[in-house]
Amino acid sequence: MRQTQTKARSIVLTAGLIVGLTAGSATTAVAAPAQVSCSAAALSTAALAPSTVADPPGCDPVGLPIELGEPTDGATDTWQAGETNGVGYKVPADWTGRAVVGDGGPGHEWESPEVAVSNEFGDLHWRILVQSPFVDQEMPDPEELNELGFYASYIDVEGASEAVLVAAQTGHWADPSVETIDFQLFVQSECTDAVTRFMGELPAGAEGQFLLDNFVPTIEP
Repeated sequence: MRQTQTKARSIVLTAGLIVGLTAGSATTAVAAPAQVSCSAAALSTAALAPSTVADPPGCDPVGLPIELGEPTDGATDTWQAGETNGVGYKVPADWTGRAVVGDGGPGHEWESPEVAVSNEFGDLHWRILVQSPFVDQEMPDPEELNELGFYASYIDVEGASEAVLVAAQTGHWADPSVETIDFQLFVQSECTDAVTRFMGELPAGAEGQFLLDNFVPTIEP
């Protein structure tokens, strides 16, 4: 489902996407310069902390592309229902959630019991962050993001007038040696036009692909 869109897109939105795909805690989102790639050269760096801005190493794509697969029948039957400002979704039953305020506004962060990385920040878990409504309230254009080296595409989401998924396998922001599936999903409600952003880090490989495939179709704005 694709609406006609103007080519004049917000620099803040795209910069926020870069920060989000390479960010750590939702309350202290900081870009990882090594993963910003050539896209940073075309953007205002005002949205990034000066200490995180570096010359891009080249115009390599941001990670390896991840395509959305078909959901598994019954996979979410035992998952817990979540709700953030009127937007419903499901997450695995053993994940825990808490209210947070991130770079895209207030929302809920859900974490797996499994630890992804342990470092000076402590134990970091696989996570999904939900921000609704997304503070920028503008949908990204996949064509523009793909020109910048991201992997973005329109997907169909029940109850949405438009939905854009950006997903890639890359190194964890806190430890590049740990492979992750980084994703962001922007969903515009067909009822209210409000934009919700889902983002997070999932384990690389079959486990993360399973979580992404079965999490995305459960969203009902």
